[in-house]
Order: sequence, then C-alpha cells, then structure tokens
Amino acid sequence: MEKGKLLFSGYTGNEEEILLMEWTPEGLVKKTGVRHGGNPSFCCRWQDRLYAVSELAEGAAVVSYDLRGDTLSPLGKISLPGRKALCHLTAVDGVIFGSCYESGHYFTVDADLTRVLWEFLPSGTPRAHWVQPLGDGICLADLGNSRLYRFPLSGGVPQGEAQVISLPEGSGPRQPIPLSDGGFAVVCELDGMLRFFDKEGGCVQTIPASGTGKENAPGGGCVAGDVLFVGNRGPNTVSAFRLTKDGAVLAGEWETGNWPRHLAFVGEDLLFAACQRENSVWQYRWDGTALTKQAEYPLHQASCVLAL
Repeated sequence: MEKGKLLFSGYTGNEEEILLMEWTPEGLVKKTGVRHGGNPSFCCRWQDRLYAVSELAEGAAVVSYDLRGDTLSPLGKISLPGRKALCHLTAVDGVIFGSCYESGHYFTVDADLTRVLWEFLPSGTPRAHWVQPLGDGICLADLGNSRLYRFPLSGGVPQGEAQVISLPEGSGPRQPIPLSDGGFAVVCELDGMLRFFDKEGGCVQTIPASGTGKENAPGGGCVAGDVLFVGNRGPNTVSAFRLTKDGAVLAGEWETGNWPRHLAFVGEDLLFAACQRENSVWQYRWDGTALTKQAEYPLHQASCVLAL
C-alpha cells in the first residue's frame, strides 16, 4: 500500500485519546498524540483540518485540529448546548455534519466552526447515529425510529423535505454504506441484519451480519472492491460478504477484538478494526479471500480509524 498516515481515536481515559500514526520501515508507529478530554469517539477530515466529536452526556462540541505539521494543534471549537451524545461526523463540500445519538439531532456547521447552518430533529424517538454522502445527497440513519432520511444538497447543506425510508420496527439502522452500483447497504444494530437497497431506496436483500448465530449488535462496515466487511459486536468477529450480481454472499468470518465498533479499509490490502472493549485497534491483511491479523495497537476504548 502507499504509505500514508492514519489516525486512531477513542474515549477519554488517563492517556491521549487521538493518535496520529505513520508508517516506518518497522511498521506503523505513533507520531504524536492529543489529550482531547471530551470523548473524541469519532473524527473526520476536511482538507488540512481534523474534526473530532466531544461525545458527552450533556451538551456537544466539535473541535478542529491542524493536520499540517506534526503536532495536531487545536484550531477551533463550536459548542451545541442541549445536544447529547454527539457520536459521528462527516465532511461534505466544506460542511461538517454531526449526529447526536441521545438527543436525536442532526446538524451541520461551517468548516471554521463559527455557526450552525442546518438542524433536523425527527419526530418519534430518534437516535441519530450516522450521516452518509450518497449519490448527489446525504442519507441519515435513525436507529431509534428505524428509518433513513435522504436529502438533496445545495452548497453542502440539506434542502427541502426528506425522503423517508422505513425499515422493520426494531431493526436499528446504524450505518448506510454506498455501493458501486448506486445502491447502498445498511448495517442494522438492533436486529443484527445487513440490508441492501437499490438506488431508489427499495430493500432488495436482508441477511444476518454474522454467520455465527450468536446475538449480534454489528458496529459498522466498509467496502473494498466487491467485498463488504462488517464488524460484529457480540460474536466479536469481522465478516466478509462478496457482492455479486445476484446479491451478497458470506465469504468468511474471522475473530477480532472485543466489541469492534468501527472498520476502515486502507490502501490495497489492510483492514483496521477499532475494538472498543478490547482497548485496541487490530490490523489485518486481506489477500482477497481471507483476513490475517498482523498487529494490535493499544488505545483506550478505541472507536475510530481514519486514513489521512
């Protein structure tokens, strides 16, 4: 793979929660770290800036850092009073999207973190978990209402009314994942299923995210070519599904650390799993048919891996 930098983040403990990693002849090593102090459980990047959540029981905040140089210097911060458990960020056209799990709010802020541009609070019992760029718009996952909301964008900001896609009650959609055919998959936390949708939003396939038969609360997934990987919390495995013209087929399943919360495929053949209860990030090599564990990196309540 091309040697670049990676970023790991996790929840606040007694050490640095954000680690900037770089490749050396000896492998992946820590370059620098940041003591964030507010549960930076998820991060995203826009240009030369890193954005980290503050996942708090009361209130929420987004903090930005300078990715130029070697120190991850803080740049800015925006606080969102009354919002709770900010657990996900993504950047689209210079606009930063956030999802607040406990309060149910989705929002956007500008890249300089000076103002809120848009906010959306669904009715019912929303549990806002993920915002995913999809086609020319975005797709929001509402785990509490078992719904997806799709919005068109203008200047990076959602416009108009949402297209609502209802999933089975109690399915708990956690993460939408774009697919190469224009459709998308959805990792469902509450019923342990993986659902596939065409580009119009119709469900075309539903299969278990794990083949173990154990109780499963899948944490998330990622795509590499014609393979979709899913981290299974409970079975503590990573499963791989081959994406074919006839649908997704389970291609294999391998042991991972306790509670794989987030997966990231990096370069041509590396998969990383942030294993929250294992307090570590696991590195695998994918040879096209199987995963082989290569390394493990300690991090308190690891929850995010980001390729820079």
